Amino acid sequence: MRILHTSDWHLGRSFGDHRLLDQQMEFIDWLVALTASEEIDLVAIAGDLHDRAQPPVEAVKLLSDAIRRLRATGAEVVAIAGNHDSAERVGAFDGLVDAGGVLMRGGYGAAAQVDVREYADGPLAIVATPFLEPLLAPPAVRDEISGPAQEGRSPRLSHEAVLRHALDGARASIPEGMRSLVLSHAFVTGAAPSDSERGLTMGAVGNAGMVSAELFDGFDYVALGHLHRPQVVAGHGHIRYSGSPLRYSFGETHQKQVLIADLDREGNVSVTEVPVGVGRGVRVERGRFEELIDGPVVDDAWVRVELTDLLPVADAHRALRVRFPYLVEIDRIGRSTVPGARLSSQRAKVRSAEELARDFWNEISDGELDTTVASILDAAVSKAQEPVGDDRMEEGAA
Repeated sequence: MRILHTSDWHLGRSFGDHRLLDQQMEFIDWLVALTASEEIDLVAIAGDLHDRAQPPVEAVKLLSDAIRRLRATGAEVVAIAGNHDSAERVGAFDGLVDAGGVLMRGGYGAAAQVDVREYADGPLAIVATPFLEPLLAPPAVRDEISGPAQEGRSPRLSHEAVLRHALDGARASIPEGMRSLVLSHAFVTGAAPSDSERGLTMGAVGNAGMVSAELFDGFDYVALGHLHRPQVVAGHGHIRYSGSPLRYSFGETHQKQVLIADLDREGNVSVTEVPVGVGRGVRVERGRFEELIDGPVVDDAWVRVELTDLLPVADAHRALRVRFPYLVEIDRIGRSTVPGARLSSQRAKVRSAEELARDFWNEISDGELDTTVASILDAAVSKAQEPVGDDRMEEGAA
């Protein structure tokens, strides 16, 4: 049988002030066509279906349409909630759509459940374990992991503890000799993150939100979600992140992909990496404002501009959008970073307003101001110090 592994769609997400729904629609179109052409039996979506717990209506509709269209190809669909999703909203479909060839799992309710599905070459045990927030673990789960609470105080659980509890329960329920698929939304130790993932667990410190690869021992294919970089985990070719299908940060310069896992009746697996054929790349443009504004148009990538100008450029974002329609952010890397450039409070007290204005200009521009700018600054400070309103009338009366 053939399993298509994808994750981290983040439907409803924006990149800077650009909404990504059009790009996400293109990806869904591409994915549906791939599912049909490759005769996929099961599409596994490993969490972060939406970008936030209360997604916009358009994003909810896009997910619904995507699942409906994937089912129309003949493939079944299994999807789990990630840390960006509302476990309650996704989990509300538990059992409701199962008969229609769709499994939707969220929260603790069915985290350890094993669903056996029949395919042309035999049965498959599916363990769809959504992201499990340790702080939200039900009392019964807490008691099974740590024992009854002492003096009304419950011990703090780790993500590893709650995920291990669910996977151990599922592993024990899989019929002997049956091949198995696990979906999990987790940060597995040794995997490499990007700079667009949000921390998994609430209040986690250091590595407290990570889990070890040995939790997945005994399963034939492990479809992971959460990390946006596609990768094999700890050298285990059957434990993989598919990564996000689109670029959501400027650190995501890698090729985006989905995975096709061919799983035979005995559980032997071979994986094919399929590059995603849609979506914009990311690009960093560095230089002076005048150089960039006179340069070529870049309309095929999300752009971050790094301005090397020493002086501030008024309304640079609006102006540069002419050259870079998909401009996301601008950073002034030419400004002063010299230690000790700021005035101490003691020095500021003995300097005039004109001198302070000049000092401020020199600090933000990383250079001495010329006579023209100096005269403009002096005139502005002088104008600001003129009496106004009642003060002027009192001065005249005196």
